[in-house]
Amino acid sequence: MRNLFRIAVFICLTAMLCSCASVSMVDTWRNPSLRGEGIRKVLVVGFSPKQSSRVVYEDTLVSELSSHGVEGVASYSVNQGNALPDWYALDRAVRRVGAQAVLTVQTIKVERQTTVQPSAVATPYPGYWYPPAFPDWDFPGYYRSMAAYGPTYVTTYDIATMQVNLFDARSDKLLWAGTIEATEPEKVTRVGKELASKVVKALRKEGVF
Repeated sequence: MRNLFRIAVFICLTAMLCSCASVSMVDTWRNPSLRGEGIRKVLVVGFSPKQSSRVVYEDTLVSELSSHGVEGVASYSVNQGNALPDWYALDRAVRRVGAQAVLTVQTIKVERQTTVQPSAVATPYPGYWYPPAFPDWDFPGYYRSMAAYGPTYVTTYDIATMQVNLFDARSDKLLWAGTIEATEPEKVTRVGKELASKVVKALRKEGVF
């Protein structure tokens, strides 16, 4: 019974891990020619065809920035309408709010991945052809041979590659860039929170804030 319990726990944990979105920072780059220190106000722009996703990414980044003493301004709160503003409108927004930098986030691509968890193979006890051995069957032997059995699990999920850029508002040059991979990108709220945490942590490590 103990082996069966362990197998059940393993299956449940595997299912839970597969159902959770996760975000990882794949690579970062810092412009060596720009200092970019002491930035205290940032305009956050989320590039997404879905307005709801754009709002989530901008709000979570603004919230994370604020928790570290940096004022963030969501672009959707500055520009009217659901569509992303053109460059000139965005430039006016930067000047209007007095932002020192512009932080952008965009999904570059989404790929479908499949993983296969092989089953544990168990040989039927005492063999495949039971009649000759039937008198010799006992429960301990049967249990030990079958307790490790488990079905094959196939999991399909999406991985999104996302690009996060920080531009210096004065020179318009790229100050910092980060590449992020996120599983289950459709779970926008969870991905947005993890992304914001990792991005701001990386920027603080670089001494930008």
